[in-house]
Amino acid sequence: MTMTSVPQTSVDQLRSLALTAGQDIIGGLWKTELWGRLGWLDVKRRYRRTMLGPFWTSISLSMYVMGVGLVGAGLWHQNISDYLPFLVSGMVAWLLVSTIITEACTLLVSGHALFRNVTFEYSILAYALVWRNLITFLHNLVVWLLIVAVFRPEALGFTVFLALPGVLLIALNGVWISLLCGMFCLRFRDVTPLVSSIIQISMLITPIFWPPESLEGSRRLIFVGLNPLHHMVDIVRSPLLGKVPAVTSYLIVVLITAGGWYLTYVVLRRFRRRIAYWS
Repeated sequence: MTMTSVPQTSVDQLRSLALTAGQDIIGGLWKTELWGRLGWLDVKRRYRRTMLGPFWTSISLSMYVMGVGLVGAGLWHQNISDYLPFLVSGMVAWLLVSTIITEACTLLVSGHALFRNVTFEYSILAYALVWRNLITFLHNLVVWLLIVAVFRPEALGFTVFLALPGVLLIALNGVWISLLCGMFCLRFRDVTPLVSSIIQISMLITPIFWPPESLEGSRRLIFVGLNPLHHMVDIVRSPLLGKVPAVTSYLIVVLITAGGWYLTYVVLRRFRRRIAYWS
């Protein structure tokens, strides 16, 4: 009686499917060298054969801020020395949040070749995505530093360090957003253009270009108070302007973090074994 050998690829895939949602999330987090390397290599790949590398993003940001800032200061009747630091601080935080959400839609779609042939936790791709966006965020801080140092040097105090817990909260949210959006966009390919459209609209209705004080009544409640993206931006932008973020912003972001992680865990626990077959 002969025994047939099981291909190694099939064995690896079965092991991958056997992992639970908790093992995937925690196990992926501890593999810092792997997702750290993946994120760094992706940044290098994007800017291969360029002299300035990721600083091209910073140059684009500086040109955008100067162009929009000169026009926006006139539209909103703002002093240029106040408006440019406000705009660049908001854009730095917004780019971190919006890019994570946008790239999350292609997380598992572009990585299906890996998890179909190699055994590893899906969360590693999410950690790598957040890490490479944090690297770009650090490069963009150069633009913020130059503009604030010129137009608002008094903002460069100890309050700036309050941006660190804000960035940490965005990173924590970025991981669950990457996993959840990645699964939905892998299963339903129409979600990707929908999310892209929502992000484009959200950029206009979130107080990035315009000050929150310009709205009053129910409009301010809807577009500022009930806007989760505003609170995510505020916990980073306010410290970069030398201000302490509102306690409300911290509470809302913490609630979003807890609720988002719970939802992601539930979805991942139920559908994790199907991810390899959705691709």
